[in-house]
Amino acid sequence: MIRDHLPKAKSLCWNRTFFVWAAFLCTGFSGFAQDLHYSQFYGAPLHLNPSLTGIFRGEVRFMAQYRNQWTEVPVGYKTFTGGVDFRVIGKNEEKPHFFAFGLGYNRDQSGFSDLRLSNYTLNGAYTKKMGARFYGSVGGQLGLGNRKWTADQVTFDNQYDPNNGSFDPNNPTGEVNNKQTLGYADFGLGFNVRYQVKEQEETIESFGERTKIDFGAGFFHLNRPNQFYTTLGAIKLPLRLTPYIMGDFQISDRWDIMANVAGQFQTTYRQYLAGAGARYYLNRTPGKEFALQLGLTWRFDALTRDAATFPAIEAHYKNIRAGFSYDVNLSKFNTNVDGGVGGPELFVHYRIVPYRPSKKDKVCPLI
Repeated sequence: MIRDHLPKAKSLCWNRTFFVWAAFLCTGFSGFAQDLHYSQFYGAPLHLNPSLTGIFRGEVRFMAQYRNQWTEVPVGYKTFTGGVDFRVIGKNEEKPHFFAFGLGYNRDQSGFSDLRLSNYTLNGAYTKKMGARFYGSVGGQLGLGNRKWTADQVTFDNQYDPNNGSFDPNNPTGEVNNKQTLGYADFGLGFNVRYQVKEQEETIESFGERTKIDFGAGFFHLNRPNQFYTTLGAIKLPLRLTPYIMGDFQISDRWDIMANVAGQFQTTYRQYLAGAGARYYLNRTPGKEFALQLGLTWRFDALTRDAATFPAIEAHYKNIRAGFSYDVNLSKFNTNVDGGVGGPELFVHYRIVPYRPSKKDKVCPLI
């Protein structure tokens, strides 16, 4: 994802203007190696792995996630992801399986060039019961993307007038007539393995029935689409790999422990996330479930040396799951420029879980 570091005021000295535009070129165009990312990566499962399509309890799931970062300096960016997925149950009760399909939308906007990404995805997955408590999934993603930027508020080093030692916005930019929008097709694949203690739709609850673990990986940009605006040649978007392990472990009737780890890798870009939390059920009555969760996650970007730790809180009420986190950045850039301020992030999931009679229900009862 491009993060263009552009100045808010146009009347800047040459050194400032040149530095900002150079930073845009160096961190921006090389930044194509970095896709949009979330601290609460589990809140956007279709962006994490297409094989997570349909991996939830219920038949239909609606999802939305929003992130706003670097609002105190002129490189702020806003990211939104939305989606819906649903399951199509197989008819073979002896070998439970299902197909799932989903639609996703990603939008990212940053900087004074109004650099924007719009991405639409069609996701599909097939899940089959592999054993008493194991489910295997494979999935694919077809995407259509569009990138766009505007030059109205962008400043260039050629607009510096050496005769009077000042910046003149009326001077020509001296730049190549670059495109300001481009579209592309995108493809991805993934796999996921789910282990859960609960084997079937039990009417009597037993200790540990909420325990589940998902592990897998997503592979994105397999076709390497062009991401460069000029007509001089193509710069292909690198492959993105997203391995992860996400676990919920029931330790008592009312307490669960969560542990999540994930990575996002694109060429030299390396991002690592690791977190843990605890969930307490205030109400466990079927149909009226209510739980609160607190957690803490650490994020580290190996390329930029940007580190952050963020607290997160979640609420689970009936078929609604909502989470909020706030990054507390530890990088030198944040300490020196942004005063230690990070960014808020919010996600919401809503599931449609129809009532099913308890008789011989063997339709991959995920929890």
